[in-house]
Amino acid sequence: PSPTPNPGPAPAPSPAPSPSPAPAPSPSGPGKLAIQVSPNPVPYSGQPVGCNSDRPHTWRYDQVLRNVGGTKLTLTQRVNYFDGAKISEPTVSITIDPGQTNSVTTSWCSATNVQHTARTDWFGSDTAGNKVDLPGPTITLSPR
Repeated sequence: PSPTPNPGPAPAPSPAPSPSPAPAPSPSGPGKLAIQVSPNPVPYSGQPVGCNSDRPHTWRYDQVLRNVGGTKLTLTQRVNYFDGAKISEPTVSITIDPGQTNSVTTSWCSATNVQHTARTDWFGSDTAGNKVDLPGPTITLSPR
């Protein structure tokens, strides 16, 4: 009988596949508002935004409101500031479910073509009755 060939070394085992990443946890707790503004600084627009002709210098940007908490938010008021002065306090009706966003386009106009600042503060409550009171970021409005 012929000799049996010597078996070679066993192949190295394949690495185990990486586990799938865990899903992001669902938001929990009271409703909580986060704000992202894009772009900031805001470039000069010059496009009409519904202002009087004596205020031809304009800017437009989006405020993305995100509910990072676990309870539905209802926003009922925004307070708008321009160059540090309170300009208006309109009522709003914006509801945002947990983990969801709502984008609000914001426009400003001015008689002067210089750098300005703007800010919007948001107020409301969650479905559990917890108050929401979040000052927005200060936005730079760039001159032409």
